[in-house]
Amino acid sequence: MIKTLKGKISVVYICLVLMIAIVGFTSVLSFHIISKSIDGLMVNNYKSINAVNNMIEVIDVQNMDMLNYLNNEQIGIDSFYKNGDEFYKWYNIEANNITESGEKNYVTKIKGDYTKYMVLFSKLQAIKNRQGTDKAFDFYNKQIITLYNNLKSELKGLSSLNEKAMFGGKDKVTNDTIVIMYIILGLSSAAVIGGFFISTFFINKFLKPIYTLTEGIKSVKEGELHKEISVASSDEIGLLSREFNNMTKRLQQFEYSNKGKLLKEKNKSIAIVKSISDPLIVLDTDYKMILLNNACEDIFGIKEEDVLNKHFLEGIRNGELYEYISSVYKEDNEKRSEKIMNIKVNGNDYYFNIISTAIQDRDSKAYGIVVLLQNVTKLKQLEKVKTDFMGTISHELKTPLTSIMMGLSLITDKKIGVLNEKQETIVDTMKDDGERLSSLITELLQLSKIESDKAVFTMEQCSIIGVIENCIKRFNDQALSKEVNLYYEGNEEFPKVTIDAEKISWTLNNLVSNALKYVNAGDEISIKAGVKDKKMYISVEDTGVGIPDEYQKIIFDKFVQVKDGNLEMRSSGLGLAIAKEIVEAHGGEIWCESILDIGSKFTFTLPIYD
Repeated sequence: MIKTLKGKISVVYICLVLMIAIVGFTSVLSFHIISKSIDGLMVNNYKSINAVNNMIEVIDVQNMDMLNYLNNEQIGIDSFYKNGDEFYKWYNIEANNITESGEKNYVTKIKGDYTKYMVLFSKLQAIKNRQGTDKAFDFYNKQIITLYNNLKSELKGLSSLNEKAMFGGKDKVTNDTIVIMYIILGLSSAAVIGGFFISTFFINKFLKPIYTLTEGIKSVKEGELHKEISVASSDEIGLLSREFNNMTKRLQQFEYSNKGKLLKEKNKSIAIVKSISDPLIVLDTDYKMILLNNACEDIFGIKEEDVLNKHFLEGIRNGELYEYISSVYKEDNEKRSEKIMNIKVNGNDYYFNIISTAIQDRDSKAYGIVVLLQNVTKLKQLEKVKTDFMGTISHELKTPLTSIMMGLSLITDKKIGVLNEKQETIVDTMKDDGERLSSLITELLQLSKIESDKAVFTMEQCSIIGVIENCIKRFNDQALSKEVNLYYEGNEEFPKVTIDAEKISWTLNNLVSNALKYVNAGDEISIKAGVKDKKMYISVEDTGVGIPDEYQKIIFDKFVQVKDGNLEMRSSGLGLAIAKEIVEAHGGEIWCESILDIGSKFTFTLPIYD
């Protein structure tokens, strides 16, 4: 008696093989006869279908090239015309292989439409160059996409024509196969009937334990990990049943293992990403969307299932945002970038802090980008309200303060009467405080203009030496009166810089004015200039009292005043903040270096453009 499942199946298998061998031998002879009849029947049709499929692939790539061109001009143009040559190569193959009725009409129509397709791309380039990207997108949606769909429909019709002809060729060999079919049918019927009785008997016998095992697997699938199977057999099915019972025990252990917990945490992480209140997008290396959260769907009016695995620009048509995100890959050393950007969505203005981060593996190879758009619209609106408020208050204070200062001048000039010594002291104090308040209001107005983008920067090429010389002339008398040596030290042959000379002069004057406040008789103030790495470095260095360490990092913040037991507070705390705004608006940087009782050095840079 055969005990193993393998042996039992082998007996059935041998019986079936013998019957199949008889049918097969007869079939081989029959098919050898008709093989010559169908040899070469489908060659021409297949050649045409292959050419059509390649043409469809080419116009799909060219359509993507158009989208890339609308955001990256050179890459899209070069690829588009290169694929045009590829299209004509396959078109010529099809044009020289016309074998079916109606195929020539398709070929002629395809040629005419594709020529028009190429002409429309040239018009698209002209529209973009003359009228801009938005007009080009409109032209693409109204004319090119329609012609593109028609062209694909014609190609598919040509393919369908050849497919019908290819499969219709079977009628030519039908008559030859009828006789052979009856012969094989008779033999097959005998084999089927005999095989049915043999297989039915043994299958019922062999599969009964397998059915029991299947029911156990279904129970485990539904979560019954404690399920055990009892199969009274010593063959392979019995061994499988024992291993299945061992597997269920391991699954129970896995349920409580770290891997099981990790899987749960992964699902939680995805849920957290979906619930983030700011839009979040995950892209692959081809800038195709692979994940976006609910906030992104709501703000941009898209659905994840509609844009999944599609190019970024197909879901969010914003070229500026796309260029910024793609810069993470363009910069070799850039792994993360951050920028505040104004984006118009459905007619509404939004301000987003765009954080674009490259996803890297252990080998530092990027395989995706995570883009977080932090909605800072309300903060921007509050900032504008604050700036407008400061500007309005400053303007309102300026007029009455001017009247007060004029009245104090009349009193101190003794044109409306003589004051005693005590009265003169009080009036002088009032005048000094008024001048300090006037200076503060002026600085507030200056800062308000710069922060609200109302300040117009008149950029022009000029020599930095002239700016420095004017600064020295302005403060020379004040320096002499304090017995301070004010001088310039540097090369006379510097390249010109593109700056707003008035505002850079204000910055330099502010630094020198501050230095004069904190130096004593016999000290020095030097202005130095130099060029390094396409940057102009201008510094104001003094030998005054210096600045404590804790103030050096925050001294450029608004309303920060140096407060020290040995130092008198002599500024409004706005001058350096304004200087920083001006320098950064020029694309430069400003910083401070100082040592108490030795002196301070303020340095700012200006970029030098070719």
